[in-house]
Amino acid sequence: NADTRPIWKAWDNFGMEGSAMIGYWSDNCPVKTSNNKVLATVYSKKGSALISIASWAATDTAVHLLIDWKKLGMDSSKTTITAPEIKNFQPAKTFDANELIPVVKNKGWLLVLKEN
Repeated sequence: NADTRPIWKAWDNFGMEGSAMIGYWSDNCPVKTSNNKVLATVYSKKGSALISIASWAATDTAVHLLIDWKKLGMDSSKTTITAPEIKNFQPAKTFDANELIPVVKNKGWLLVLKEN
């Protein structure tokens, strides 16, 4: 019975319409994590992407994003990675592309990659 409206608002703010979903199961997914129990699905469009990561790890963990920038169609030197604040889901945070991202057991993040 969770209120999902804040997540829908984050999707709307990103602009999900017109994005291409590339699931974690696809060999073509341009983003993976350093832990095979933390999966990444990408919603991609020109100049930006929304990455949904979710953990099935047995404990809290931290992961590196393994991004194939060429496949993603973005320039890593011009791209920011942010987690928008989403009420009852995640705090606002900016991550460096090489930074470890903490992931709580059975939780995840919605991360926005945007070229400047």
